[in-house]
Amino acid sequence: MMNEDNESLLDRNLRSLLKPDPYRDAVPFLEHHVKSIPYSPKSGSFKISNSPWLKEPLECLTDPVVLEVGVQGSVQMSKTFLIEAASLIFPVLAPGPTLIFRETNVNASDFLETRLRLLWNATPIMKENIGPEGIPKSGPIQFRGNTCWVFGANNKLNLQSRSIRYILGDEVWLWNPGTIKAAMARLTVYKYQSKIVLVSQGSVEGHDWTEFVNSGDCRHWTFECPTCKTRQPWKWEQLIFPADAKTESGWNLDKVKKGMIYKCSSCDTTFKDSNRVRAELNSTGKYIAMNPLAPAWRRTYFYNSLCAQWGLSWGELAIEYIEAKASAERGDNTAWREFVQKRLGATFKEEPDEISLQTASSDYKLGTDWDMEGGFVYGKTVSGRELTAEIRSRADFVRMRFMGVDCQKNGFWYVVRSCDGEGESRLISCGYLLSWNDVKDTERKNMVHPANVFVDAGDRKDEVLAACATNGWTATRGDARNEFPWRIKTTMGIRQEMRPYSMPVIESVGQKRVKLFYFSNLRLKDMLSLLIKKGRNTRPSDVPDDYNYQMQSERRIVTPNGKPIWEQIGDRPNHLLDCEVLVLLPQISWRLIGKTNILIEEIATPESEVTGDDSQIDKPPSR
Repeated sequence: MMNEDNESLLDRNLRSLLKPDPYRDAVPFLEHHVKSIPYSPKSGSFKISNSPWLKEPLECLTDPVVLEVGVQGSVQMSKTFLIEAASLIFPVLAPGPTLIFRETNVNASDFLETRLRLLWNATPIMKENIGPEGIPKSGPIQFRGNTCWVFGANNKLNLQSRSIRYILGDEVWLWNPGTIKAAMARLTVYKYQSKIVLVSQGSVEGHDWTEFVNSGDCRHWTFECPTCKTRQPWKWEQLIFPADAKTESGWNLDKVKKGMIYKCSSCDTTFKDSNRVRAELNSTGKYIAMNPLAPAWRRTYFYNSLCAQWGLSWGELAIEYIEAKASAERGDNTAWREFVQKRLGATFKEEPDEISLQTASSDYKLGTDWDMEGGFVYGKTVSGRELTAEIRSRADFVRMRFMGVDCQKNGFWYVVRSCDGEGESRLISCGYLLSWNDVKDTERKNMVHPANVFVDAGDRKDEVLAACATNGWTATRGDARNEFPWRIKTTMGIRQEMRPYSMPVIESVGQKRVKLFYFSNLRLKDMLSLLIKKGRNTRPSDVPDDYNYQMQSERRIVTPNGKPIWEQIGDRPNHLLDCEVLVLLPQISWRLIGKTNILIEEIATPESEVTGDDSQIDKPPSR
């Protein structure tokens, strides 16, 4: 027979077992258990008040009704933490086989080492669930109740032969077509117990990620105006620039940075640019569904940088906006596309286009010297207005001229452009050549440095590579991909950057090596069209009729699924158009018409091929 003390102990134990766990919901779980996020710039434990727009997406992790979650948000605004939080919650509260994806195997490995491993080891309840073998650098990770893999989504082998309960994916805008669907097929066995959680910045119309988030209920983060009580999403057009910031000579960026305000969409109330103000408005925040017809089990969320409580101010965002627009005016809309996708967290909309030469005519003649032509001095670019006659006369001075060569079966089309170093260029020669000797003679006649000759290797590849090896030229190849990943060494470690051309592929030709660059046909043709429209890419008054005809041989269309492409018009030859695209590549790399800072002349070392180490390949041409 039990005594009173034993009965009391049994009663307490039963009550403890039957008492509901107060930390079974996602946000209480994280605020209770996550005492440190080692890689976060904010020290201390997790607090949802620091990122209130994450609260509802986090709650989906423990909501049995929600099976699919998508979050499209701005960069540097904690969306990746949703994936990291799920990697803590699922093994502890509801274990099951888990796949965590980044876009490539290399970035997945980095993600495991620099974020997941640190977070798991810093969270006691998670550390208790790590198996006796610990966290390996590769391969399956054994937790006490489940197995986890961290892989690259764009490797098809990683999407096969596994039955998975949870799929967590980051940077989905970089996933290959069909990958989301292939990933979801892994959940079939756990159909009604599964969950897929995907996060990303904005992509482009027609991309699988765009289709996925738009098929959900499209919940947008909103705030309530304290004056008129109108609930509204954060919109860029509600930002008001200081009236005196725009002058005849341009923008006063100091005034822009200090003077931005946000105006309510329904009344005259304005809000100052401060983290405190944004935090106060976010305290009234909630998501509003814009697509109520979506299934209840598919939740998608949207937010942008305007609601950020740390990081960039509205003034700093406005400066990025101004500079992105200015870059587009100079002929490169890359920065504008990135602003829309990364800062506004929005989908970039592609538009039809065609090349029109009406705005690009000029009164100069073919072969005419241009007194504004820039050059290379001590391995650096110098604009034409900064050059003196003395500098131009030096033996080691290199003219800022670029030659593009389109190799055909029976000959070669070419163009030569002269650049002023500030975004404008002139066509000084173009035509058709019969032999490689003619190409070399044309290079010399037009005083083009060999490193600034770019040859298309689409036809007669082996012959092109041999000619490039002999003459010091660079081989190129157009590609259907729009962006290429570069891994760049910085003082803060390795980071990834997307560019419209690839890292160099090193081709061996006998004892010599040749660099072959792949580039985005779409992006460079977009850029060329914009430069012509802005009058920065001009043609002489005596240009051959064949040049005009070939330059208008393609048009940009948007396919029914939203994918933009440049298509040939009938059977018009487009060789000179392709040559003009080729000479854009060095102009981009020299930052003459864009922001990329990789200069492509010297052969990259094996190390730089792997890491994209700028110090290894930033070697300008010199005599």
